[in-house]
Amino acid sequence: MRLPRRLFAPSLSLAAAALAVALLAPAPRAAAATLQLAGPAGANVSLNGSFIGFLPLAEPLTLPAGQYNLACEMPGMIPFRQHLELGDAGDRRHVTIHLLPYSRRTAVLSNVALAGLGPRYLGHGTRGLVYSATEVGGLLLALHSELGRSNAQKEYLLALDAYGQAVNADDIATLRAAADAKYQDAKNAANLRDLGLTAAIGAVVVSMVDAWLSFDGVAAGAGELPQPAGTHVSALMDASASPSFHSAVRLSF
Repeated sequence: MRLPRRLFAPSLSLAAAALAVALLAPAPRAAAATLQLAGPAGANVSLNGSFIGFLPLAEPLTLPAGQYNLACEMPGMIPFRQHLELGDAGDRRHVTIHLLPYSRRTAVLSNVALAGLGPRYLGHGTRGLVYSATEVGGLLLALHSELGRSNAQKEYLLALDAYGQAVNADDIATLRAAADAKYQDAKNAANLRDLGLTAAIGAVVVSMVDAWLSFDGVAAGAGELPQPAGTHVSALMDASASPSFHSAVRLSF
């Protein structure tokens, strides 16, 4: 059934107005969840790399649903890391943060298992990787060289046996030269093996000394000074609504 023309025009206007309202209305925000944090006073908290504040926070955090990487740090303590997945508005999460002090014993003795573990434990990742690579490389060189030395030793003994049984003057000279060459190969391989072992042991010793000397600076580092309790969650709440740019400069003396 066709609408009368006098009714069709107002209906069209109402439909256009409803469409405009729907297009201009702001998109609803993601459902928010509640995150409550508890831990040692003065520890700084960050979510997804963004600084939130110092414990204790003034109030629980209200966050959009999603995944978050929670980090908490304090001078002299091992950093706390935890991955969180928050749901809708009904999701209330309580996280208790436990920070353990650094241990000089752990920092030093962990290098016995693998060079560089101590510096990495104290937060010196690059130096730790260098020490680990040096030990692993030295051990691989030592293993490869020992296999080569063993093979060269066997060939030397065979060449020496053939030299002892030779009667022809030309054969004696040739076999003697071959035996000397195999002996030199075995000696060179043994030298490379010793070099690899020296590098591996040296990496362990140096990383232990490094961990011992750098422990005091890490365990008693000044860190950041606690500020008045407060949160900076608005950026996280609006992250999905519109792009933003943040710049900061930190000065220390």
